[in-house]
Amino acid sequence: MGNLVRRKAVVIGLDGTPYSLIQKLTQQGTCPNLSKLLSTGSLREMKSTHPPVSSVAWSSFMTGMNPANHGIFGFSERIPHTYDVYYPNSGHVMSTPIWNILGNYNKRSIVINVPSTYPASEMNGILIAGFVAIDLTRATFPNSVVPALKEMGYKIDVDTELIHESKDKLFDDLFLTLESRTRAFLHFMETEVFDLFIGIFTETDRLHHFFWNCIEENDQKYSPLFLDYYKKIDTAIGKILENIDDNTTLILLSDHGFCTLKQEVYINHWLNKEGLLNFKTTPPKSLFHIGDGSKAYCMDPGRIYINLKGREPNGCVEPGNDYEELRNTIISGLIKLKDPATQSNIIDRIHKREEVYHGKYFDRAPDLVIEPKHGYDLKGAIYDETLLRKGIFSGMHTYDDAFVYINHNNIIKHPIEITDVTATILASLDIPVPDDMDGTNFIKWN
Repeated sequence: MGNLVRRKAVVIGLDGTPYSLIQKLTQQGTCPNLSKLLSTGSLREMKSTHPPVSSVAWSSFMTGMNPANHGIFGFSERIPHTYDVYYPNSGHVMSTPIWNILGNYNKRSIVINVPSTYPASEMNGILIAGFVAIDLTRATFPNSVVPALKEMGYKIDVDTELIHESKDKLFDDLFLTLESRTRAFLHFMETEVFDLFIGIFTETDRLHHFFWNCIEENDQKYSPLFLDYYKKIDTAIGKILENIDDNTTLILLSDHGFCTLKQEVYINHWLNKEGLLNFKTTPPKSLFHIGDGSKAYCMDPGRIYINLKGREPNGCVEPGNDYEELRNTIISGLIKLKDPATQSNIIDRIHKREEVYHGKYFDRAPDLVIEPKHGYDLKGAIYDETLLRKGIFSGMHTYDDAFVYINHNNIIKHPIEITDVTATILASLDIPVPDDMDGTNFIKWN
């Protein structure tokens, strides 16, 4: 019995870090620990989810399921058969997270800062919830670890409101949160027994939203700070590596890519101008103010719902031919949208729901999901006076250009999707991949 090897898996997430950025940072020597890893394992581009937002993508990561099986389609969801909206939390994830699958095999997990895990649920190990956790006590299972977190000055998230005071204050908080996150990762890694460790750095996503243009334009002040941030992350990865032995599978990943944001695109403005959406009052405050005869409406980020008879309270579009014709009309209209300033196309592709979703919650899926060209950030605000505008963000999410790294060389699948990571972790721990899991193992294990 003494010779039995305990196989472990360590998963580190860099929220919103693109494959292309990892390549650039390792090639120019900014991240020596990452560079070293690439020489002994495999780095691949990975596809995110539709839409590529953290609540959806990390839910797909933790369950190995597409949105129609785990039930999360965006940061906000419609309550079926109403125009009411709710904000999903851990209780709305309808598939089993990987740590609970492992718990059934008496395997212990440490899970820190995964989005969509708040409030924390009971599990075999330790869970410290991520975005949008509000209260540290409700974010933590078991509660006995709260004093240790408070003592180390653990921060749940970056205070992005600081951008309204100054960029410098936000950068200070970005560094502070990163240090606190790294401290927590190392503390639990070094003091707890685990089979699976998952730690997500969400700070990278916040950095990119506010400072992406600085690295693209080589801003004299903030571009060096941006690179310093990744040097700090690389140092943290180096310390994590000190706690990893030869029997540990190491996976690094992001949940989506990132690119420069040129314009925000208000899809409901377009629907209104096309006569497909009208309002009882102007400006409308919510979906309740959709007027009679409205045929479609959009929710963040680019999820279009047809105002269908029998499904929506005031639905007026007949299922069948009328529904199909309307979807095709919207697709052919939106695909022609151009940025007046550059005459470039705004929309890359528009997916019908059945092309990207399958599963038991398929009926909750949006009827169309818009995939924009890089630079055009789709918005679902119910009302805006213009189609295009520039907001406070300088970077936006992309479906492509996410990354996955694994410390093995025999990758057997292409392309890799985020749901595949779950199955690969299970296979690395010799746990059978459930038959109904959407993702599949992408490594050939010796």
